Amino acid sequence: MYPDLAHLGPLTIHSYGVALALAFLVTVGLACHIARGPFGAKLPLDETALVDWACWTMAGGIVGGRVMYVALNWELYAAEPQEMIAVWHGGLVWYGGFLGGLLATLIFLRSRRVQLLRGLDQVMPVVALGHAIGRMGCFLNGCCLGVPTTAWFGVRFPGIAQPLIPVQLFESAGLVLLYVFLRRLQTPAMLERTGTIFGSYLAGYGFLRWALEYWRANQPSVWPGLTLQQVISLAVVVIGVGLVLRSLILRRVGQTTGIE
Repeated sequence: MYPDLAHLGPLTIHSYGVALALAFLVTVGLACHIARGPFGAKLPLDETALVDWACWTMAGGIVGGRVMYVALNWELYAAEPQEMIAVWHGGLVWYGGFLGGLLATLIFLRSRRVQLLRGLDQVMPVVALGHAIGRMGCFLNGCCLGVPTTAWFGVRFPGIAQPLIPVQLFESAGLVLLYVFLRRLQTPAMLERTGTIFGSYLAGYGFLRWALEYWRANQPSVWPGLTLQQVISLAVVVIGVGLVLRSLILRRVGQTTGIE
């Protein structure tokens, strides 16, 4: 809708870049606020470590998201290779970004000798909120479009005759709700059940993305009735549910044997 927010001489300020920067600042600021909270001593990463983690994850996420997008649209970028690095034009695949960010997080946490699931349980709620802000950037940039609709909530995008479902805004709203749920889940008792919060994030986002994918435009099926993103989403849901069940089982076994 507004891919370019302002022009300052030769410099163009892109809405997508502003959304990414805002997502970074909100994620870091909120993560540090939580670390200063009443149960901050139970969290493995302090404020300084969280800033470092966010830088690692942001870089890994952008690289991973761009690499997957270019791979899925190779014919386009083979003809215009200079566009491969033009992230400001849009073109990031969330699951590629997630894998890139997860790999960067794994490397960072290992360097800090922090258990992976403990670190992920600490940061995943704010990751969901940062993702919500990023989807607002998609809406402003006019990418990740929905299918045509005649419903009252349809949005007209420049150059497109029919109103489209603002699937970016729906995903953003769903991610805000997921953030609220995960923050309420992020209690000292749940933090002891390592993997519960991260698993809940995977299950929640995987289901949200699977459902919204039916309203996404230009998504070819790779499996009968399912797009590539839906196949990945279902796998993510299974992994998330598995992590939650694992934490519950380990907790119950610990209570039965008296081991805490």
